[in-house]
Amino acid sequence: MGLIIKRGIPIKRKFIEIRNSILLSLTDGQKTINQISSETGINWRTVERHLTYLIGKGWVKEVFSSAYVRIYELTSFGSEYLRNHVSSDITISDNKIMRINGER
Repeated sequence: MGLIIKRGIPIKRKFIEIRNSILLSLTDGQKTINQISSETGINWRTVERHLTYLIGKGWVKEVFSSAYVRIYELTSFGSEYLRNHVSSDITISDNKIMRINGER
């Protein structure tokens, strides 16, 4: 559950740290929950719960959903939040796994 191990002692991450890690992961483009989990070291179920919150804030959107996979991407509001609260020189990629409605 979002634990970091320091000197052999598990330390629970704060919600803001988990959410910022998820948002930063999405700066590389669209990703699945498992991709975010692998990249951030956060349990997939924890990622899923925090994505629900981030979607509610309008910082992330689900661009594809099936019985087997869900794909998420950062919104312009999420990019703005990262630039204002995490780092002003973050590079946001537009890499897509899924193209919707004829996007090129």
